[in-house]
Amino acid sequence: MKRLASLSCFLSLALAAICVQVRAADKTAFEQGSEPGERRVLVVDGTEFPFRWVPAGTFLMGTPEDEEERDSSYETLHEVTLTRGYWILETETTQKMWTSVMGENPSKWVGEKKPVDTVGLDEIDAFLGKLRSASKAPEGVEFKLPTEAQWERAARAGSSEKYAGKKLEEVAWLGDENYGGTKDVATKAPNAWGIYDMSGNLWEWCSDRFSEYPKDENEKPLALTDPTGATLEECPGDVRVDRGGCWDSKPYECRVGNRGFYNSDRKSPYVGFRFVIIP
Repeated sequence: MKRLASLSCFLSLALAAICVQVRAADKTAFEQGSEPGERRVLVVDGTEFPFRWVPAGTFLMGTPEDEEERDSSYETLHEVTLTRGYWILETETTQKMWTSVMGENPSKWVGEKKPVDTVGLDEIDAFLGKLRSASKAPEGVEFKLPTEAQWERAARAGSSEKYAGKKLEEVAWLGDENYGGTKDVATKAPNAWGIYDMSGNLWEWCSDRFSEYPKDENEKPLALTDPTGATLEECPGDVRVDRGGCWDSKPYECRVGNRGFYNSDRKSPYVGFRFVIIP
């Protein structure tokens, strides 16, 4: 028993050493990580914002042709290279995080550990601007919604499987037919890089306009580097991508490669967000 207790203590200390907690104005808060899933907690005015590191690299985005219930028009499998690593919020942005910055809570499903809902892109931009200022981030450090490619790389965490190598019921709140709404974040299992709720709970805004993935003149998928989605000319209006499914979604909607969309000014109790910091 003593040996087991000692081992448990050692593992706890080792895991604690992986997490670095830094406060606003500490320049180390915005340095690059070293390993996928490295954890860093930014503390701004007493509120914690935990992040996981996603390294630069190349991965396959979209879904294979034999994936059940895929949308063949909008999920074409293609190679994507991201040239910059980034910190992604470990959970969806919670109501506690939101109110600490904005001073009010627009959510339908109230609870400080629940994800904030009913926010549009203008409000999110205001939140990120205020948080960046409060954190005293150095010039050049970006606080922003993830691109669709950044979101999917983080959600896959190195996996090509439709639920990132996990059983869906282990990682996602979904299928609530009683209109019960969201659950507290991080109450299901994380993915392989320690990121929670990438499937279920709330759909998550991405910065891209929604369209098919690019193809060449022979209808072959293009390999892309740092894609940011369709241009305004290619996708008139302001329909933006959202990802991950939500608390009342069907399983196919919670596939890592599934793509949803909303008008950017729509505020819905089905949609929230998480954000990235790019050193």
